Amino acid sequence: MKFSFGKNKFKKLVDNSVLKKKDSLIGLPVLFALSGFSNIRNAFKPEIINKIAVIKLNSVRDVVFTADGIKALKKAYPNATITYFAGEDNFNMSSALEGISNTVRIFGNDLSKSMKIVKNAGHFDLWIDFGVWSRFEAIMTQTAKASYKIGFKTDGEHRHFAYDKVVEYIFESHYKDNIRFLLSSIGVNVAEEKTDDVRNSENVTNQVVIDIFADTLEQNCRKWSHNNWKVVVEYLNKLKYRVALIGNKKDVEEAEIFNELLGGKADVDFLVGRLDFADKVKLFKQSALVIACDNSSLHTAVYYNVPVIALYGPTNSKRYGPKGDNAYILSSLTCNSCQSLYGDEKCSMDNPDCMESIQPQSVIDKIDLVLGANIEKN
Repeated sequence: MKFSFGKNKFKKLVDNSVLKKKDSLIGLPVLFALSGFSNIRNAFKPEIINKIAVIKLNSVRDVVFTADGIKALKKAYPNATITYFAGEDNFNMSSALEGISNTVRIFGNDLSKSMKIVKNAGHFDLWIDFGVWSRFEAIMTQTAKASYKIGFKTDGEHRHFAYDKVVEYIFESHYKDNIRFLLSSIGVNVAEEKTDDVRNSENVTNQVVIDIFADTLEQNCRKWSHNNWKVVVEYLNKLKYRVALIGNKKDVEEAEIFNELLGGKADVDFLVGRLDFADKVKLFKQSALVIACDNSSLHTAVYYNVPVIALYGPTNSKRYGPKGDNAYILSSLTCNSCQSLYGDEKCSMDNPDCMESIQPQSVIDKIDLVLGANIEKN
């Protein structure tokens, strides 16, 4: 299916490409200059820790993966304040994490401004860089006033010069496991905590949320075809479930195309571009199920323990998939995991089929599994 893209989508693609180039061409020299070309700092973890800072500047998904680590930090240092330095796209999710005292917004397109923000944030006893590939996060770490700094050493990224304690990032392990390895290096035990269902069962409606879009144009290869989504919507309507279609403002044009494909008989609320973060969370809590590809809506719902069906193709679910009893993952039956650490590599195939190998019937089977009891009532 052919899509048309508006100015906002094109701008997002350009912005991401520029940021990648900046990180590659400028980030490394700046990081080396700040570190004085030394291997690592030579400091010791303070005995008393009252102020902790963590940083993760992109991806709602990755912020959710840090949630157990934040809880563990709060448990280890109950009297400490924890400040989350976040980017523009994951600021709201960072602010929502349990245990966070305050959140500071960093601007990925303005290095100078961001460095000033970090410098003016004051002194921290412990600074934790949860970033893996971005030198920008390492530069912020190097800039920060902190007694002790820890972070990942990632092959080929040369970003570990900013830290007192360095932990090797293991690509074969889930990102959450790597966070556990990082925090265990300073004696903080991260348990695989089960998130309580924050929903009131009386308020859960016969509504299923779908997000058929990708967070960025570069991640369009994560999307499932409109025809497949149409089959799912029709099946949900047959079960007497109303569907809520959500997405961001950049997705409005594509949503209109999908709307035309569905026709006028579909029972669908078109909420694309109309909801802020708080509205989406409220919607998730009232919904019986969320179905999406690897995007921010999926992982936000996972954080609130809402049942999800996750469609995974180019990203590896074993490394970046949601975890928990309410997460049901469907992975590609053909090639997958071509998107590695950066998560935005272009597919080398002329006609990528990893997502299309996931059949609508597989999703329908999961729907029956998740909504089984309710289906019998309907």
